[in-house]
Amino acid sequence: MGITDLWKLLEESERKFSLEQLSSYANKNGKSLRVAIDVALWSFQVRSSVVGDCSELRAMFFRFCRLYEYGIRPVFVFDGPHRPRYKRNKEIDTTPSHTKFTRDLKELIKHFHFSVWEAHGEAEAECALLERLGFVDIIFTGDSDVFLFGGRHVVRRWPKERQELLSCYDLLWIFDTTKLDRSDLILIGLLRGSDYDTHGTKGIGINSSSQLARCHLHHEIMDDIQLFGRDYKLDNERVQHLFDDLTYELHHNTCGNLKRKRTNVVLDAKFFDFSIVIDFIHPTTKIGSITSENMELAQQLEKNLSYHYEPDWLNLAEFAQVSFKWPAEYLLKRFSSVLYPGFMANKLRRQQPSFKRKRPNDEPSTQNSATLSQQEEFHQSSLMLHMKESKEDDVVKITQSKMSNNDIRLYRVEWDISTFEAFQQIVQLKLNWLDFRDIDVDLLKEVQDVDSFSSVKRQWVDANYIHYTYPSIALEYQNQQKKNNNSFLILPLKRT
Repeated sequence: MGITDLWKLLEESERKFSLEQLSSYANKNGKSLRVAIDVALWSFQVRSSVVGDCSELRAMFFRFCRLYEYGIRPVFVFDGPHRPRYKRNKEIDTTPSHTKFTRDLKELIKHFHFSVWEAHGEAEAECALLERLGFVDIIFTGDSDVFLFGGRHVVRRWPKERQELLSCYDLLWIFDTTKLDRSDLILIGLLRGSDYDTHGTKGIGINSSSQLARCHLHHEIMDDIQLFGRDYKLDNERVQHLFDDLTYELHHNTCGNLKRKRTNVVLDAKFFDFSIVIDFIHPTTKIGSITSENMELAQQLEKNLSYHYEPDWLNLAEFAQVSFKWPAEYLLKRFSSVLYPGFMANKLRRQQPSFKRKRPNDEPSTQNSATLSQQEEFHQSSLMLHMKESKEDDVVKITQSKMSNNDIRLYRVEWDISTFEAFQQIVQLKLNWLDFRDIDVDLLKEVQDVDSFSSVKRQWVDANYIHYTYPSIALEYQNQQKKNNNSFLILPLKRT
């Protein structure tokens, strides 16, 4: 979605990074990577790639597990009730979405202690301003209109495979390679067509429109719109001058940017739709609306994105069991394989001196403590104690080391089984061991005689984390490596 063929035009500026690389860059500065996610695009992607009962929600769950493992703090941005009535020349439903999938998705987000943000209108416009205001570092969306709304750092697609590299874009990279800035992209959208006017101008393709944009004939009028905001009074005479200048350029190629003169092309006299231009340059957004309610919501969002919160393990496990109809034994196996590595990785991150620590009263809670049973309170407090303390016996040994793709030294550590037992203890507390056993016998067969811990007990982690948190174990490994390096047979010197 967005401007037709714009992604092809921007291919030259694309750079590839893994999700792990992106998160590690932020971790170097003691921060978690903060991302804004266009929910509509994510929902469309999972809907087109999975089948089966609750498959969309389940696919979202596995994506959330990856975000959690890498310590990424996301805000999921939903389209708002004031998005345009027409998009791609079709009337769309502008009422808030209250489908079961949306309700379940928001509950899943809540259990992971991620953030939800309801946009005023278009989610991609809200994402762009969240990034420009510094709430997030990166935007996840496949809608190229995000650049026209002012988005600067964009990841186009979620990786299908764990080590798959992501297509990453930056407005500075785009300008360096194509010499196109944001206002140029807006003009391309007006000439080529976008989600809000798919017609564009007949005979003007993505290449011709970008070549015209590089003439910068539109810069002055768009700079004024940028300066004066939504109160700008459009001068029809200036629009006519722009129309004449672009037409003359098409027919005579005075700037020399066109590959050939386009004397047969006639611009649409109404191509400069001011309502579209002003919505791109100054979109009406919730985060940009200064009201006491929105300010309070923005402060809460900033706090939730700035600190790392553990998932609400008790309710997350219970929700997953009911939603996915997983027998308790199968759920424990799945949680162990996709969430235990993140459980330990985030425990390590919290011990680092650069980690931004929460104040005691900052811990979010989805339940009133008075409603917790004594058993639940005991397990909650035990888990918090386990997460805050790092013990030398958490790590059995370091088995390997290597350099990552982004030149970070990694250690492969073997965790002690007590950490795994602590994780499972809290996860299974509210599971129903009788439900769903007869729904899918194959699931139960799949987990029989499988040692869950053996598949997750070894994990690659940042070596610096180990040196700081478990110094004696790191030193022992280094000494062993030196010993191994000096263990070759060396013949004694011949006596003279």
